[in-house]
Amino acid sequence: MIYLKYLQTYSRLFLFLSVILPVVCGVLAYQFLPKEGNPEITVPVSVVVTPFPGASPEEVEKLVTTKIEEELDKLDDVKEIRSSSSENISIVVIEFDVDSDIDRRIQDVKEAVFNAESEIPEEAEDSVVEKIDFSDIPLMIVSVTGDQHPLKLKRITEDIADELEKIPEVQDTIISGGLTREVQILVHPERLDEYHLTILDVYSAVLGSDVNLPAGNITVSQRKYLVRILTEVERVEQFRRVPVATWEGRVVFLDEVADIQDGYEEDRSFSRVDGRPAVSIAITKRPGANILETSSKVRHRLEQLEQDLAAGIKTFVTADQAKYVKQDFDLMTNNAVSGFILVIMVLYFAMGFRNALLTSLAIPLSLATSFFVMYLMGLSNNSMVRFSLVLCIGILVDNAIVVVENVYYHSQLGKDRVQAVVDGVSEIAMPVISSTLTTVAAFVPMLLMTGVVGAWMAFMPKTVSVALLSSLFVALVANPLILMRVLKGRSKGASKERHTPEKDLARTKRVYQPVLIWALNHRKTVVLACALLFFASLGLLGAKVIEVEMFPDADFDYIYIEIETPPGTDIEVTNLAVLEMESVIRRLAPEAVRVVSTVGSRGQSAYEVSVQTGNNSNYAEVTIELKDGKEYKRAKHRDIQRRLRPYMAALPGAEVKFRPLEWGPPRVAPVVVKIFGEELPTLIGITNQVVGTLETIRGAVEITDDFSDAPPELLVSVDRTKAAAKEVSLRDLSLTVRAAISGLETKKFRDEVDASKEYDVNVRFHESARQDLELLDRLRVRAANGSLVYLSSLTQASPSKGVNVIRHSNLNRVVRVTAQNMDRSAVEITNELRERLNELKLPTGYTIDYAGDIEETQESFASLKLAYIVAFLLIMTILVAQFNSFFQPIAIMISLPLSVVGAVVGLLVTGNNFSIMSFIGLVGLSGIVVNDAIVLVDCINRFRKQDMDIYEAVVEAGKQRLRPILSTTITTMGGLVTLTVTDELWEGLGVVIIFGIGFATLLTLVVVPVGYMILERFAADMSAAMSKPCPKSRPLHPVYYLSGSRHLKKELWIVAAVQCVVLLAGAAFWALPLVEAQLGQIIQAPTVFKWVLEALVSYVVFFLKLGGVAVLLLTPTWILLLRLYYLRSQDCQFIWPDSSGITIAGSADTLYFPWTEIRACRFRDRLEKVKIRAGRRLITFGPVVSEEGDRIEPSLAAWIRKPRAKRSKRKQDFQNLKKEILERMEYPTAKV
Repeated sequence: MIYLKYLQTYSRLFLFLSVILPVVCGVLAYQFLPKEGNPEITVPVSVVVTPFPGASPEEVEKLVTTKIEEELDKLDDVKEIRSSSSENISIVVIEFDVDSDIDRRIQDVKEAVFNAESEIPEEAEDSVVEKIDFSDIPLMIVSVTGDQHPLKLKRITEDIADELEKIPEVQDTIISGGLTREVQILVHPERLDEYHLTILDVYSAVLGSDVNLPAGNITVSQRKYLVRILTEVERVEQFRRVPVATWEGRVVFLDEVADIQDGYEEDRSFSRVDGRPAVSIAITKRPGANILETSSKVRHRLEQLEQDLAAGIKTFVTADQAKYVKQDFDLMTNNAVSGFILVIMVLYFAMGFRNALLTSLAIPLSLATSFFVMYLMGLSNNSMVRFSLVLCIGILVDNAIVVVENVYYHSQLGKDRVQAVVDGVSEIAMPVISSTLTTVAAFVPMLLMTGVVGAWMAFMPKTVSVALLSSLFVALVANPLILMRVLKGRSKGASKERHTPEKDLARTKRVYQPVLIWALNHRKTVVLACALLFFASLGLLGAKVIEVEMFPDADFDYIYIEIETPPGTDIEVTNLAVLEMESVIRRLAPEAVRVVSTVGSRGQSAYEVSVQTGNNSNYAEVTIELKDGKEYKRAKHRDIQRRLRPYMAALPGAEVKFRPLEWGPPRVAPVVVKIFGEELPTLIGITNQVVGTLETIRGAVEITDDFSDAPPELLVSVDRTKAAAKEVSLRDLSLTVRAAISGLETKKFRDEVDASKEYDVNVRFHESARQDLELLDRLRVRAANGSLVYLSSLTQASPSKGVNVIRHSNLNRVVRVTAQNMDRSAVEITNELRERLNELKLPTGYTIDYAGDIEETQESFASLKLAYIVAFLLIMTILVAQFNSFFQPIAIMISLPLSVVGAVVGLLVTGNNFSIMSFIGLVGLSGIVVNDAIVLVDCINRFRKQDMDIYEAVVEAGKQRLRPILSTTITTMGGLVTLTVTDELWEGLGVVIIFGIGFATLLTLVVVPVGYMILERFAADMSAAMSKPCPKSRPLHPVYYLSGSRHLKKELWIVAAVQCVVLLAGAAFWALPLVEAQLGQIIQAPTVFKWVLEALVSYVVFFLKLGGVAVLLLTPTWILLLRLYYLRSQDCQFIWPDSSGITIAGSADTLYFPWTEIRACRFRDRLEKVKIRAGRRLITFGPVVSEEGDRIEPSLAAWIRKPRAKRSKRKQDFQNLKKEILERMEYPTAKV
């Protein structure tokens, strides 16, 4: 190749540019690459959170959620709108199309929410619009414990959080647990009655007690004074003297009708670490910040702060992503080193130490170049990137192996060092480039994957492509430059190291060559066996022997347990259940090193994105931190869960379940059933049936639904007519009930010590009054005319059972039933549930849909199927361009079904499920397995150009390429072994690639040559059949032509009938609906130009589809034409025994064997066929017919009408051939 001359001329300069410079740039780039855990991806999802204190789910749905949804539905690019209306809060999630500009859409959402707020009750708090971002996952969870009062402990924690936020890499901190200070105005209803007051009177008095307003300026003696009216309450005691009203000529102060307490929020939460009270801090880092450096700085700052804390105050890091990122780095380093060592060992035994060392340099050089390119591309060093590089460790040397081995082969021919490099690289460059491009082509289509999973997986094809192209650069530029300086040519005493691997490989070749020869002589048997293996492997997948799952379980060192008591349960009761659970864990799980509990709120996780939804007195969470993850893997998780599950089920008055941590993007649950409808009673009935069915399915555990343990409600119906007659405002009525029960926040109270801290002031009835159901009967509301009206005269209360949450999907009501899976795939559970529920008769307007793992799996697998097809087409395009043939690429692609067989066997043997990671491995495998076949076929072609016939070229190419093929295969497998064994996330992918490439390579060495021979002879047959004269030079005397059986007229009538049926069926069920859809399409566009353009594109696509349909429908005709041409080509083949040997003329070549090479013959009189073993070949020929003169082929139509030779003549000619052969054979009794 031309560039090699420049490498030779400027070798020192290019050596620096291609070796030293990439290493230096790569090392520097590695230092500056941001180091992360999971990839920081942007998803087009926004969430709107609207608190509505004191409101039931139905009220939240009607007054808040629906209003917001109606405005959001007007936005463009909206894919789905989901919402949940729970007690006190509304959450609306908006998912946009993948290609949407999320920052712009967030602004649109804010505008839509602003428009909706005019219709939302004033009692609802301001809506918060947020963007869901994986960078919001907390980096660390820090727990602060001590023997201090909970209020003081929380204040200390807040001070620590403030200090941590000063670290530049820290973006935010969120505190959970502990008590929050609150000034409580606890009103006694009987005292209100005594002074003829209402609770709203007290609320208004407290609200107006804190005034700080400017009154203007006044000038006195030429001096200007700013006048301010200041009645601010500075101490809690001052609330006692707040005037409420006048009664019988005197002022009624606040402490006469209420108790003033400096307490804490009633709707509180708290945490414990190993039984000790604690407050937790969730720390998030800034996007792009180095996760390891951030964690290190936080830990260092905590050590400094601990020195200044009071005695007994301790800080614990209870979760840290950096720990797993460091483990990830260590794993990558260990795998890289292990793979590097294994590669050197393999290459040493295959190529000798010197060649092994030269070849293995491709790994560090390629990695360094990859880091530099990744830095230029703006990629981060995240878990996906690290795995992708480990995946490539064994592949990076493949190109170098082929190049070095071929260069060394030329050096052994006596060429000088430079000439051996130039010839060796030039000869192998195109196959190496093609094999690299095919591997890249297998991974690049993964970029077509959509959704969050697609964004998460996109780092793999980018990284793999960069690494492989870097290895190509190293193999074709860096390696030749190094070889030009260090390669030893053939000389005296040389090649000692060459001798050893050749000697080691000789035994392998002695085994391989007979196998290859047998396969070439029994091609039909080989093809049939491979087809049976392939369809058997597909049958294993179809028979569900191997289960399907989305992602494997995570192997984190944590187990999460959720505890829920009935809605409305006091937090102290929930706490008792948590204490009991902690006791069970300490007794039954000795593997636990720390137990962290959060009661009253959802604890922060360092591995999930969550939306803060406020406190729930009936909710708690327990986190179990286990010992070293290397010792307690997934199996240990399941063992602990089995031990705890019986006690969890027996915990009185509480529902306890595990919350699994899984790889990949977050999800609701493995099994999710959605029930759509409008009427709640009907939905409840259908939900009960679904839950009942799910409870009978094996593997479904922890089943929950939106109606389970719904809280009891007291519905207060207002008589609007009576209220209007008595001049009572409905707003005042509602506020009175809310103030009495939940309370109303009046103002903010500044801390006496730290004025920057503010606390709520809450007015509500005393606790003793709020526990009395007759409270509503005693409530009074002030009418517009100043009179007091009893609430009982305007309302009617009735008990009812409410709902936990009301969900919407695209503005329609939906009920969600969820379940976890145990010892069975969630996909299998969902499929069984679907089969059973198909018999369920639903009312009109009600439907059931399935989500969870099955929905995500179907979406991801659909994307991967498209990626697989695109990869296949790209690989075929590359191969056709290289070999200038359609048949040779097909022979190469035989490796793909063989790799599927190996992958299925691997999953079955190792007990892995078929997950999305396995499918990704299968897609990537499609580009890896063809590499060996490419080099093999290229070598066969080179031998054929040296005037070898196909058979000999195939045998010799198989022998020559055996070593590099085995070397590249073993190095690729070796580079993945340690990762597959040590990382459960990538275990399925590693198993698929290791078993797939191993099985495919073993068969590639046999099946690809067989496929090549079959397809090349078929191509020769087609070429011969399309040219009318027989292209063979033949003797002047009679020869025995091949006379295959054929019944062409019958076949033509049968195919014509089948073709008519296919055309009619295709036109009715395929073509006509396509035409109707096109004609019924309505094209809308803002301008005439865009309308014309869209219409043009639409019709071009339509005609392409119609053309594809026509081609498919004419398949019987194409098959018949191929058969006709194949049969026609056989008329040119003949056999001719003479005194010196046998001549056999086929479509591809003419072979001559002297009688000394004819080892055996076997005649099958009934079939009129002869089997001849000539040398190492086995040739089958017959039936035959003897003819004189040149056989000139007529036109195809005339050939079809041509009568076949009579059977009596064929039998006689066969006997004559048999006689001639037996008379001339030296060993006529030998067996074939």
